[in-house]
Amino acid sequence: MKQYLTAITEDDPEYSRYLEECLDRYGREHNCAFQVRTFGRAEAFLESVQGQYDLVFMDVELGEGWMNGIEAARALRAKGSMAMLFFITNMPQYAPSGYDVDAIDYCIKPINYRSLSVKLDKALRILANRSGVPVKIRVKDGLRVVSSADIHYIEVMGHDLMFHTESEVITAYGGLKEREEDLRDQDFARCSASVLVNLRYVNGLYGDEVSIGNERIRIGRTRKKEFMTRLNKYLGG
Repeated sequence: MKQYLTAITEDDPEYSRYLEECLDRYGREHNCAFQVRTFGRAEAFLESVQGQYDLVFMDVELGEGWMNGIEAARALRAKGSMAMLFFITNMPQYAPSGYDVDAIDYCIKPINYRSLSVKLDKALRILANRSGVPVKIRVKDGLRVVSSADIHYIEVMGHDLMFHTESEVITAYGGLKEREEDLRDQDFARCSASVLVNLRYVNGLYGDEVSIGNERIRIGRTRKKEFMTRLNKYLGG
């Protein structure tokens, strides 16, 4: 039975217990288990973090005078955690802040079990398919952390790096050579001087172009031999 280490940070003990009951019900219905740790304050939660949580439920409006959930989520990502993050709130206007910390979804109070079940289905599918290592991306207003397995390719655009993922393109600082060295063991390879490709997403070759999803990227003449060698090795050829 698959187990998921889960943190609930909620200053209302009754609501925290209700969420635990929902997770227990989901586990019984889906043959999995949630090892739950509960915290009343964000500071206590952050002290426990070693990057190991699979799922984190974070109340946005924690007690007055304490760190709020948005601040705690930013600190969590700064520690390199790639946990599936759910915000708990009765104020939907906080939703845009979730994009900054890669929150997977919001649980609007009062939480409905069926709605939560759908959200958990999505999170556990992502966890099941996830591999790779955390990649820290320095963006204009802070730090993002994504899995290397979620990056399709990285390209140089002017003075920026563009990280192309399934759902978005993240503009960041840094050099491509440094990223190539960091990701060499994660099946990334240069197809040109300005593009680093995740080989797991290559779905076709067309002359001097490689296909990734619905996009075609040119293979540089001086990079072609090495790129093809890396691709054939990845494909078992």
